[in-house]
Amino acid sequence: MKIQSLAVIAMIIIIPMVIILNSYSSNQIKTLDYQLSYDTKLKNATYDAIKAFQLNMSNSSTSDLANSKMRDIKASITTFYNSLASNFNMSRIW
Repeated sequence: MKIQSLAVIAMIIIIPMVIILNSYSSNQIKTLDYQLSYDTKLKNATYDAIKAFQLNMSNSSTSDLANSKMRDIKASITTFYNSLASNFNMSRIW
C-alpha cells in the first residue's frame, strides 16, 4: 500500500471521531453552563425567601403565635416562588 492510501484510511477513521468528540464536548460545556445558571437562580430565590422570612419575623410583634408563624412561612414561600419565576423570566400562574 502506498502512503497516500494509508493517509486516506487514517483520515476516514479520524475525521468522524473528531466530529463526534467535538459534539460531545460542546454538549458537556452547554450542560455545565445551564447547571451553573440554574444553581445561581435557585440560590438567589432561596436567599430572597430567607431574607423575607427574617424581615417578617423581626417586624412581627406576635411572633409567638402559631398563626403568625404560619403566615410568615407562607409569605416566605410565596416570595421564593415569585423570585424563582422572576429569575426564569416567567410569570407565576398559581
